[in-house]
Amino acid sequence: MQTRIVQMGAAIAAVVLTLMVARTGAFAASDKESCLTTSTDVTNSNVHGTEASCEASTGPPNTAMAHASGDDASADSVAEDGGKAVSSASGKDARADSSAEDGASAKATANGEESEAFASINVTGGGKATSTATGGGTANAQIESAGGGDAVAKAKDAGEALSDIDGGGGKANSVSSGAGSFADAFADEGGTAKATASEGAQARGTARAAGCKATGTGSGAGGEAGAECDNPGSVVTAVATKGSIANGSDSGAPTCTPKNGGIAKVKSPMGDCP
Repeated sequence: MQTRIVQMGAAIAAVVLTLMVARTGAFAASDKESCLTTSTDVTNSNVHGTEASCEASTGPPNTAMAHASGDDASADSVAEDGGKAVSSASGKDARADSSAEDGASAKATANGEESEAFASINVTGGGKATSTATGGGTANAQIESAGGGDAVAKAKDAGEALSDIDGGGGKANSVSSGAGSFADAFADEGGTAKATASEGAQARGTARAAGCKATGTGSGAGGEAGAECDNPGSVVTAVATKGSIANGSDSGAPTCTPKNGGIAKVKSPMGDCP
């Protein structure tokens, strides 16, 4: 009888040990961290280098939310004076940072290894900034001076995208795809700018006046498409494919240089080409 009790005790101990090992292994395998706060600062991290940080201790009720998953992934959200900041980073070395104040809304999402997304509005006047990076891309959407606006940046497959509003409101939208591609959209004083770059090209849209629209679309390695407007109501578009070059504005004559059988095309108040 005593032998059976000893055997049963050993069996139970083995089961408990197995459960403890399994549970410890589950916790050790976890590489996810999250936080959500409205009035305090919270930081959660683990042995995998994964970190989620939320700051919302300044001003009226705020919303700061962050989620990170993957080795050395980090998500950081800062909300002040009624702002809303949301960040999500997924993948090894992925990074997402967002910051918003004065009722503004910022959202940064990075998916994929070494993807980076930044969204920030650290000025008065509200507004919205949204950045999305996938496949190792880098996206940055920001409002740098008071006046609100809507900035959107999307980058994928190691491309880079920047959308910047420098006061007085407006819309800036940039989209980039592929290594070496860079899309830069800049707007202020109510202008609308859009830039789309792919396959290693550079694209730029710059709108500095109310109602003016500038759109640059470029594709192909070495390609360049630039559109710029400084006068209210102006519309300027530039398209370059296969590494061609096209630049136009509402203050000077356009230039178009087709290459590799591609297209170089500009439409503007100062003339069109070709």
